[in-house]
Amino acid sequence: MEKYVKIGVAAAAIAAIAIVSVIFFAGTPKNEEKAEIQELNLDEEVKKEKVEIPVDFDELKAVNSDVYAYIQIPGTKVDYPILQSADGSVDYLNTTLERTEGLPGSIYTESLNSRDFHENNTIIYGHDMNDGTMFGSLHDYDDEAFFREHTEINIYLPDEAIKYHVYAAVVFDDRYIPKSYNFDTLAERSRFIEDIRNFGQQPAYFNEEFAPTDKNSMITLSTCIGDQPSNRWLIIGVRDDEES
Repeated sequence: MEKYVKIGVAAAAIAAIAIVSVIFFAGTPKNEEKAEIQELNLDEEVKKEKVEIPVDFDELKAVNSDVYAYIQIPGTKVDYPILQSADGSVDYLNTTLERTEGLPGSIYTESLNSRDFHENNTIIYGHDMNDGTMFGSLHDYDDEAFFREHTEINIYLPDEAIKYHVYAAVVFDDRYIPKSYNFDTLAERSRFIEDIRNFGQQPAYFNEEFAPTDKNSMITLSTCIGDQPSNRWLIIGVRDDEES
């Protein structure tokens, strides 16, 4: 009996040594692998450049919580927050940033558009003010030279900067665009583009270099035309950071 006990103890000792050896040798590569993964993650963090947002969204939201984006067009007076009433209860065409009713209103989108600017077409509205404020200076694009030279529209979100290129500046009729076209489908967006190209009233400028593909989101800036109450002036931008 004592013989088997001794053999058993010896066997247990050998097994214990084997287990320790397995743990030691198996543990080393895993630790090294973990260190490599952590180092890789750190490298990825270094690669991510912090997006510089030149807008104080906290300050704007303190004035009106419906502010969710900002639009700026170099070379024009367009430099404003974009608002959206989530439940549609506020008419921002005739409500200011400070929630005062009347002109000049605000730059805004309707709640049928999302707030991420990844839809096929996001419609942004603003008044055509006589002093060029709000969307009044969009009429600078009436001049073809200006249209060709000023091709950039910037949209800022709290954590994202989006650049658009101006594809078109056109006179269109006063139809309610979101109800006239189902922008959930690319076919309907194509019909919209075809309609603005064939509308026939001047001015109508297009830059084919920035023509949208099926993978590009668009924005359409819409404002009035003072002496043409049945028409609208549209500036169409194509997002440039999406795969084309």
